[in-house]
Amino acid sequence: MIVKKILLAAAAGALMAGPAWALPGLAPAAEGKGHRPSTTPNNTHNPGSSRRSSGGTENTGGKGAKPSKSGRSHKCKPHKVGYVASGTLVSQALTKNADGSYSGEVTVEVKHTNHHAKADKGTKAYKLENVDVTFGLADTNSDGSVGLDDLKAGDRVRLLGRITVLAKKCNQTGFTPTTTIRHLVFHAPVAP
Repeated sequence: MIVKKILLAAAAGALMAGPAWALPGLAPAAEGKGHRPSTTPNNTHNPGSSRRSSGGTENTGGKGAKPSKSGRSHKCKPHKVGYVASGTLVSQALTKNADGSYSGEVTVEVKHTNHHAKADKGTKAYKLENVDVTFGLADTNSDGSVGLDDLKAGDRVRLLGRITVLAKKCNQTGFTPTTTIRHLVFHAPVAP
C-alpha cells in the first residue's frame, strides 16, 4: 500500500515536471535598439482604416462621419415614478367591472406616503379606473366571500401606482403631475 502511494506521487511529479522541461527558452532581447511602436498601421486590410487620418485621431469621412444628435437631454421631460400612499378608509363607492377590476372613488385619510406622494397627506379622494383590488379582510357579513360589502370606515388602505414628475431644476410652469393608481389593498384595522 505504501509502495503504491510512493509510486503514484512520483508519477504525478514526473508528469507535472515534464511540460516545464519541454518549454522553449525565451528569445534574447535586442538590447540597446529599443522597442517603440511602429508608425505604420498594422491592419491595412480593415475596411475602416481607409477612412482614418494618418494620425488615427480624426474620421475623414465615409459612413457614420456625421456626429449624432443624441446630446439632447431627457431630464426635463415628464417621467413616471412609483406612488405609494396608505392610511384609513373614510368612504368608498367602487363597482366591480366585468374583467374583475374595480372602478369608482375612494376617500382615504392618508397617513403614510413615499417621497413622491407626500403632498397627498390628509384626507384625499381618489378617482380610480380598472384597478386591481386585494381584500385582506375577514368575511364580516358571512356571505361566503370577501368583497366590497365587507369594507367599513377605519379599514387600512394602501394605494400603489405611478405619478408623473419633472426633475427639481427643470421649469415647473404649466406642469401638473398625473397620478395613476393601479392597485388597491384593504386590510382590517389594527387591533388596539
